[in-house]
Amino acid sequence: MKKIILYIITIFCYINVFAQQEPIFSQYYINDMVVNPAVSGSKIYNPLTIQTRQQWLGFEGAPLTSSISYHGALNNRSAIGGYLMFDKGIPNTQANLHMNYAYHIPLDYDEVNLSFGLGAKVMYHNLDFDSNDLPPDYDQAFSAKSYDKILGDASFGVYVYGRNFYSGFSITNMLQSSFNTAVTTSPYPNSEYRNYYGMAAYRFNIMNNDWQIEPSFRITKMQFQSTINDLSTRILYLEDHWAGLSYRTNGTAVFAIGTGLNDMHISYSYDHTFFGEIMQHTYGTHEIGITFRIKTIATDRHIGFWGY
Repeated sequence: MKKIILYIITIFCYINVFAQQEPIFSQYYINDMVVNPAVSGSKIYNPLTIQTRQQWLGFEGAPLTSSISYHGALNNRSAIGGYLMFDKGIPNTQANLHMNYAYHIPLDYDEVNLSFGLGAKVMYHNLDFDSNDLPPDYDQAFSAKSYDKILGDASFGVYVYGRNFYSGFSITNMLQSSFNTAVTTSPYPNSEYRNYYGMAAYRFNIMNNDWQIEPSFRITKMQFQSTINDLSTRILYLEDHWAGLSYRTNGTAVFAIGTGLNDMHISYSYDHTFFGEIMQHTYGTHEIGITFRIKTIATDRHIGFWGY
């Protein structure tokens, strides 16, 4: 029963072949660079971040997403970044390599900064249907077929940030690269969907500045799909230790915690979806993040930065 439910969900998700948004991480606030190239170089350190997300724990073949990213300043204005992401599930496998460039402009010395970013990526997609695993009486057009494709695409972002806030907007899959491989008769384009992201956060100091509270949000809009909003609030102690709650408008609640020791930070989150039959057969979604803060001469810049 679990496998049948999983196949129905995953095939529905990939019914337009490979076309999809970037994989979503619940802890978006620790690594927004993966969806906005303008974030590259906006820290007072160069973050090396590793994230892994196991969706629908308890389902064999449920999606597993992992990424490793790095970004940092080259000088007072220029910055680069990049990340490698791997997304594995039934029946789809995706691997992306992204490279970003950002240019930073101080709007108010040591207070507010503006950055523009461009990104380029190479994507590998594999769609593999195994007729032995498909549920009975399912569309035989999917059975015993495998499709592979390598594509390129681009992204653009803008980012305004200071010591205690940020706000940004970005577009990914701008070129909407086409796969030119018809697997279904879906009316939607057989290409990468263009994705739109909006994000913002503000950090308030409370209790003698030892504690902070940080509300944030991220809006995700993919073509032909409903908008997904993530609304989050974190409470931080001495900036390095925190706990937070989020709500995603697809009916998902997220609890997250994080702690730091010197220049290494570890975080964990648990997603629970309140709607849908799948939650009767799964132990939720689990996500772990590890960030190493790397200091270089170039990070010691005169303009202000958003902290962790």
